[in-house]
Amino acid sequence: MARAEPSDMSLAARAHLAAERKVGANDLIYDVGVNDGTDSAYYLWRGYRVLGIEASPVLAEKLRGKFEPEIREGRYTLLEVGVADDDGTAEFWMSDVTEWSSFNKSIPSRDGTPHRAVQIATRRFSSIVEEFGVPLYCKVDIEGNDRCCVRGFTSHTAPPYLSIEMSHKDGGIDLDLLDSLGYRQFKIISQVTRAQPVPSLMRIDGLLTGFPKKALRAAIKRTLGVRSFQGRKFPLGASGPFAEDTPGRWRSVSEVRRLWAFLKDIDERAGKNRLGEWFDFHAKRSS
Repeated sequence: MARAEPSDMSLAARAHLAAERKVGANDLIYDVGVNDGTDSAYYLWRGYRVLGIEASPVLAEKLRGKFEPEIREGRYTLLEVGVADDDGTAEFWMSDVTEWSSFNKSIPSRDGTPHRAVQIATRRFSSIVEEFGVPLYCKVDIEGNDRCCVRGFTSHTAPPYLSIEMSHKDGGIDLDLLDSLGYRQFKIISQVTRAQPVPSLMRIDGLLTGFPKKALRAAIKRTLGVRSFQGRKFPLGASGPFAEDTPGRWRSVSEVRRLWAFLKDIDERAGKNRLGEWFDFHAKRSS
């Protein structure tokens, strides 16, 4: 199916989309961890077909309503499953902060946030790729389980572009895995500013001792947590622009590893005063 051109697109965005169409025919994007649907809506607006994967039954119900026209048209497919190492069912922890819901109980319970357990269906990511095909881009943000998705790809099925949430603790493992799949170019993008982090400006996390974390998060969400691109707004927690629309230059794996190690050090020094893991790895395969 040819991608439909959004009626409210600017001239610059239309030109960008036309250029994309010349690059290749793959118009499929995976949105793994749909949450409120901000990213999915952006991909649809850009004219892509989208496979959304959402584990939360509550969010999945809302998403079916939100994207009902696109589902009916065949432009949007929603899988209500959790990505896991095995097909079956598993305990999933629902958080009042929806983007923190996870198989790992420690994530949804951050800062004493109310949470509860539900049983959900699980599915191996490799079987999803086998059924739906290799996407142009795969966005993964599923709170502590991103690596399970990446392991579901092979060197033959890995998409041209991929993004996952950066783990301050284990990001080096993820970079090794991405490198093994043929990804040679990388960016680290802040989920707050939508920019690549500047080391000289990153020490603010260690200067916030004594301030209530919940109040700081609320302030950041109000002042920095909404960024726009091509007229679309992306709130805190959304991945935002992807592939060649991400800001800054692509870096080698060794360069981005050094930047990740710096961010890890800042996070460890902040200790209990850290504000959260608010970065994504964006990766590009070599042609």
